[in-house]
Amino acid sequence: MGIETLAIIIAGAGFLWTVFRDKSQDVDDINERITVLESKVETHSTEISRLEKGQDELEDSLRSLQDQIHKMDLKIERILTILEKQKGA
Repeated sequence: MGIETLAIIIAGAGFLWTVFRDKSQDVDDINERITVLESKVETHSTEISRLEKGQDELEDSLRSLQDQIHKMDLKIERILTILEKQKGA
């Protein structure tokens, strides 16, 4: 019995072990991983929804601030116009 025969026997035994071994532990591990991933996906979905809502609120606030700045700019222009008229008169 040579070393080649021994190598073939070990390789064959390894192959048979991988084919016929109990894979329930692997299935349990995969199910646990899937459960963890599903919960993470749900958490991330909730966080994304919350962030989108916050972003919408920020955009509304920004629009409001832009409107206020525009109104103040118009008022400043009116004041400057009045001051120029008074200076020229």
